[in-house]
Amino acid sequence: MKRIILLGIFILVGLVAWGTSYYFVPLEKEVSNTNLEKAGIYAEKVYLKGRSEGNLSWEVSADNLNIDLNYKHFVFEGDVKGKVYRDKKLSLLIITKRAEIDRDKNILKIPTELHFETEDGFKGIAPEGIWYFDTGIFMSTKGRVKFEKVGEFKAEADMFVFDTNKGKAEFEGNVVIETYY
Repeated sequence: MKRIILLGIFILVGLVAWGTSYYFVPLEKEVSNTNLEKAGIYAEKVYLKGRSEGNLSWEVSADNLNIDLNYKHFVFEGDVKGKVYRDKKLSLLIITKRAEIDRDKNILKIPTELHFETEDGFKGIAPEGIWYFDTGIFMSTKGRVKFEKVGEFKAEADMFVFDTNKGKAEFEGNVVIETYY
């Protein structure tokens, strides 16, 4: 009986000592999450490409890429270069500093100034742009678009629409054209 009482007292003293050690032994500091990236995928110096019916359809390269965990929202930043192909030829080239893919809306949105070139010799600058994946339409409708057909004319308009499937460009709204003859 004395052994059981001594064993009980020994266990009780051990538990009390272990419990009080919390106050005397410093614990490791908690890790702060403030410097961690938000959840998802982050990559540097990326190059993505897509295919349609086995043929190269588009390419995007950028300095940085952030993708959410659901693979619905992609944000390209830095030197962003996008190419769209039609009949195995480059149809549209876009150069900008930021581009966003929204897979729910099926669009590529370019909220910053962009430079573009089309397959038929148009070059230009637009304040923003959007490309609709379903229709292949690229357009800029917010602000003044400046463009030229190299060797033929320079122009400005409020709206630029380019059909990447047909290779057809349209300009609307306060169009001003300067021709070369």
